Amino acid sequence: MRATVAEIDANNIRYNINRIREKAPDCTVIAMIKANAYGHGMINCAKVLRQENVEFLGVAMIDEAILLRNSGDKGSIIILPSAQEDEAADFIKYNIHTTFSRFEVLKAFGEYSNSVQKKIDSHLFIDTGMNRDGFEPSDIPDILDIINNYPYLNLIGICTHFASSDSEDLTFAEYQNNVFKKSIQIAKTNGFEPKYIHAANSAAIINLPDCQYNTIRPGISLYGYLGETFLLDKIDLKPILTLKTKVQLVKPLSKGETTGYSLRYIADKDTNLAVIPIGYGDGYFRGLFNRVQCLVNGKRYQSIGTICMDQLMIDIGSDDVKPGDEVVLIGNQGSEQITVYELSDLMNTIPYEITSSLTDRVPKKLINF
Repeated sequence: MRATVAEIDANNIRYNINRIREKAPDCTVIAMIKANAYGHGMINCAKVLRQENVEFLGVAMIDEAILLRNSGDKGSIIILPSAQEDEAADFIKYNIHTTFSRFEVLKAFGEYSNSVQKKIDSHLFIDTGMNRDGFEPSDIPDILDIINNYPYLNLIGICTHFASSDSEDLTFAEYQNNVFKKSIQIAKTNGFEPKYIHAANSAAIINLPDCQYNTIRPGISLYGYLGETFLLDKIDLKPILTLKTKVQLVKPLSKGETTGYSLRYIADKDTNLAVIPIGYGDGYFRGLFNRVQCLVNGKRYQSIGTICMDQLMIDIGSDDVKPGDEVVLIGNQGSEQITVYELSDLMNTIPYEITSSLTDRVPKKLINF
């Protein structure tokens, strides 16, 4: 295994799912592990979540679901948002729940399931104002009429998605929730009693308890983060990721010399640099050059020069830093800590993008499993 590794703490995954369940104790959990579990390693995270009796795993595409099945996962898996028209066979073969957002997909899945006489568990995705995925609430009677023609479409759920549940101003989220409540009522009036009703993502679980219904969809909170830091006061979470490597080499840098591409750093004094074997090819953003810090021997050091595809450089001055010393880029070392929030602030983005950008070149090592 290369020196650069993302350690994923199974104990912290367990801790987070239990804190989430405390917020919604009577709800079925759909644990969102799409995009390689937001960069943390989908298969390993799935194993821990199944140990914790998580009922559903949520992904974004059929390829992710097939990877889970091929890893040995036998539990319920749901894909959000909608599938594509030509994917019905895989949904049946691998026993995957689908969400319907388009009439074309609904009819294609209905025709295929009828032709092979095999069941497809399905959920209706309702657009309540995000204007990305889903049927209009007014479509529900027509949808239910169509489904009556397809006895193998086993409709068991209804769902939506919030655009701004992590905001301090919840006006729009509450509007969406009211639209969803009316949609549920329309469904029931037309004879559909959904087993699973789900709308709440990580922020909504704690910021909008009225929208928990009987099923929740935590995502980023499973990994120890939330989209907005003010929400951290409302739930105790533990980051599950430590991104670490080892010093590759140490060399002197004289005043006036440069390091890295494009002359983006010129030394203003004699110093020493350490080369660290991680770069933008690993998902460590090039845009962090000359700004981001990392930890060596419990001390912060500044990156210098352009971050390369495979390496970056730090200014170590005259400190006793040697090849092989541990380097922490996200996580704790001694009394110091570098958080995903620190990196996302530097990149003017959200924690989701920082972790989900970690590439498969970085091994995901599960600890405390």
